[in-house]
Amino acid sequence: MKMGKRRINKEKKDLELNQSLSGFLQHFFLHNGGFKLLALLISVLFWAGLISQDETLTRDKTFSDVSVNITGSDTMKRNGYIVVSDLAAMLDDVSVVAEVPQHRYETADASFYNVRVDLSRISGTGEQELRLLSTNSSTYGKVTAISPASVNVEVEDYVTRYRIPVSLTLTGETPAGWYLSTPSVDPPLIVVSGPRSMVNNISRARVFLNPDEVEWVEGSSVTTANLNLFNRSGEEISSSQLEISYDGVTLDSVVLEYTILPTRTFEIADVIGTLNHPEPGYEVKAIHVSPENITVAARQEVLDQIAELALSERFVDLDGLSETASFQIRVSKPSDDAYLSNDTVTVTVDIGPAVN
Repeated sequence: MKMGKRRINKEKKDLELNQSLSGFLQHFFLHNGGFKLLALLISVLFWAGLISQDETLTRDKTFSDVSVNITGSDTMKRNGYIVVSDLAAMLDDVSVVAEVPQHRYETADASFYNVRVDLSRISGTGEQELRLLSTNSSTYGKVTAISPASVNVEVEDYVTRYRIPVSLTLTGETPAGWYLSTPSVDPPLIVVSGPRSMVNNISRARVFLNPDEVEWVEGSSVTTANLNLFNRSGEEISSSQLEISYDGVTLDSVVLEYTILPTRTFEIADVIGTLNHPEPGYEVKAIHVSPENITVAARQEVLDQIAELALSERFVDLDGLSETASFQIRVSKPSDDAYLSNDTVTVTVDIGPAVN
């Protein structure tokens, strides 16, 4: 009986306490509400701060258009292989998912995970699979997914050809009144390395010189010209996978050196004569001089002093001739650094029976 009374009294007291607490809370929220709301907001912020500093809490972050590092290229080539596929295009759209600590989420960047493909792992030709690799960060978490996870590339043997000759082509006409010496090419021979299918097809290297791009001023000139590779059919072979070098130095151009001089042209036919006469009963039918004129290229001060060209002889002797004859006459340079369009003149005398 006493036990029942005690339970009833306890329940009565609990009810009174709950009513008092409910009344207190009602009073608390109905009066001084702004103060209570501020206190609640501070509590929420404090809780959020604690959460953000907890390194065990992570969030997935997705990175798009990730830049992928290509490593191991030199090792691959030393091993005798080269990728001929457009690897850069294959890696143009890579995405990465990483578990990033909550408090590092905003500052995390894909570069922190060193996403890469390692070409040094290639060990054969043909189609090869390359996995995309990454490095976890103690600060910014770990990578959980990479898309695509791998790429398939085509691999060829990496070979080298030595002593490929370099030739020069003039792509236009030299302006009248000027002379351009044959340019020297440095280096005259090159080394080409790259995929076997390309390297074995190379016939020669060429450089081109456009007269329109030359400064036509008397003197020596030095310039550079880009190297172009061609096959035996004359078709250009162009690829970033071909490496051109000389003496261990990578090249993309060669040095051209040449001399530019003014010119002056001299008539030859008018200054060559004949001596004596053919055999009786024969006569001169015609005289041909080839070439009829000679162009001299020299320093302007030398050209200004030339009255006429120095010939080994000015007359051809027809004494006793009864048939056509040819004579060679040498032309001397007016100076050691001068150039002649021809250094020999041929005089042909047509002789036949005289006509009464």
